[in-house]
Amino acid sequence: MPVRQRLKLDQNTSLVISSMLDGLLIDCVALFLAEARKKNGKETLLVGWSNEDRTRLWLEAWRLSQRGWHVNVLAEPLESPRPELFPGQHIFVWTGRAATPLQEELLSHWQEQGFSIHFHGQN
Repeated sequence: MPVRQRLKLDQNTSLVISSMLDGLLIDCVALFLAEARKKNGKETLLVGWSNEDRTRLWLEAWRLSQRGWHVNVLAEPLESPRPELFPGQHIFVWTGRAATPLQEELLSHWQEQGFSIHFHGQN
């Protein structure tokens, strides 16, 4: 069982400890992302789609940076991304699980409209 899930079992003190751990993880990832910008890479925006786990979203940003991307993270997850708000921007959307048929349909629709938007799945 992952540490973050185990910490959620005891609600009294574990919520505080879990939150502190999440903050440390996000802080480390932010440092890694800043360091990655010193290398050659392409810009992208990472958007959480129907997933409230912000820490995992930041960890996914770190994974993308390891593949040569300069990642900007949209801080709040969205129920429905709006790629038209980010013209010319390459976008990855992340759900934390397999895309639903509706999400796949929307992604295809946006790509057909010319938006550079892709699903960032789990590998």
